[in-house]
Amino acid sequence: MAEVSRSGFPIGQPPAPVGGFPGMGGTTAEVPPSTPPAPAPQTAPVTATVPQAPSRKRSGDTWWERVRFEVTDAVTSGALSERLIRASSAVEAPITTGRRIIVLGTAGGAATTTVAALLAKLLGSIRQEPVIAVDATDRSGNLLRYLGSSQAALLTELMQQFRTQSVRTLPDAVKHAASCGSQVFAAGRADVPALADAPVALQEWTDVSSTLSRFMAVTVVDGGASPLSRHAAALLGTAHAVVLVSPPGNPEAAKLASIQESLGKSFPDVHQISVVVRSRQNHEAALSDGMLPYDRHLASGSSLQLSRLGSRTRIAATELTGKALMAANRA
Repeated sequence: MAEVSRSGFPIGQPPAPVGGFPGMGGTTAEVPPSTPPAPAPQTAPVTATVPQAPSRKRSGDTWWERVRFEVTDAVTSGALSERLIRASSAVEAPITTGRRIIVLGTAGGAATTTVAALLAKLLGSIRQEPVIAVDATDRSGNLLRYLGSSQAALLTELMQQFRTQSVRTLPDAVKHAASCGSQVFAAGRADVPALADAPVALQEWTDVSSTLSRFMAVTVVDGGASPLSRHAAALLGTAHAVVLVSPPGNPEAAKLASIQESLGKSFPDVHQISVVVRSRQNHEAALSDGMLPYDRHLASGSSLQLSRLGSRTRIAATELTGKALMAANRA
């Protein structure tokens, strides 16, 4: 008897065929030729991607300055907050017909455009009336970019429209202006020679500024950094107030005083306001009236957002806006 394995099949003999496989029941089945397996599809290696965090714009204050402001405001029983409320009330004060405020710098890089953008933004956010900011510098400026507009809005097209078409409504007046939110509109010069003595025609500027004043509560004009040029003289010919922007320092203070004296003789009816904009180099110096603090958000050169201004910057800028508006309202 053949030896039987534990599986029940004789050792050395094949197991009984099971149905359906080759050799089963003495029948011969066709074995299909073996085919190599299909190659696996090539896929690009998977690499883990880390999502990029959106870039954050700097706020005007550091965290330590914000804490210090809150503590100081609490210790002084809200004196700083009270200053902001009073300053905002001055900006909201009733005015007569449309006021025109010219912003002029005593030197290049004095932050003239920054101040003009601040005035326009604060007027538009506090008052409930339309405001227009005009880049009337003697060279292409950045006023529209500071106001957050990527739209091209040429002052020359606005002037051409006012000369050739009737302007009866606000939409007519801002047809060629850029909308910057909060009832703020803007127009700029991007096609003029970079020459301080290439003035805007006085009569043409008189016509356009008077037309804008019919529909705008305030017209803020960035006049550039040549306050004693013929170009600035044309702008000042229709102004109610002028804001002179100066860098810090004793030599600059002497220059500012000289310019104030010259403008006072030439334009006695134009009320003057001056502001010193501090730079990063001397931002630790004590603040005084008529100074705008160094602000990281303003120094970044990005579009201006009031919510990102430093606390002291917001107060000083609002006070400046109120003073400029009151000066223009006295004219």
